Amino acid sequence: MVLNALDLEQEDLIHKVFETFNEFVEIKKVLGPHLPMIIEKALLISSNRDFGVNLREVTLLFLELISEKYARVLIKKHGLNFIDKIIEQGFNIASEDPELYDENEASPPSMAVQMLYSYSCTVPNEKVYPIFKKYL
Repeated sequence: MVLNALDLEQEDLIHKVFETFNEFVEIKKVLGPHLPMIIEKALLISSNRDFGVNLREVTLLFLELISEKYARVLIKKHGLNFIDKIIEQGFNIASEDPELYDENEASPPSMAVQMLYSYSCTVPNEKVYPIFKKYL
């Protein structure tokens, strides 16, 4: 699978793959069995400043959509491990210098804040609050 390489030369292809994942997020039978691996790759891409803004944004959108559809399933099957990793990376990305990006367009830091907001709304408060507190 192309995601194993995470090669900068394949950025357009990886972008298309994550656009497809975003379309399939509603179909749990498609993504469910592969979700841990896809989340790991999305985290690697979204936190890597060497990738283009568009690719980082599409992976952050994927992680945001996961919160809405899979957060409770992830917690049930994997504990808080994935939620913790996602929130940690979200805070790291949200802390990037906003001057690195065009102020008229969405940027990884603003997308990360949106993603964090989604997790704060969808994950039960008693589980997500300690994680947010840890990274604040």
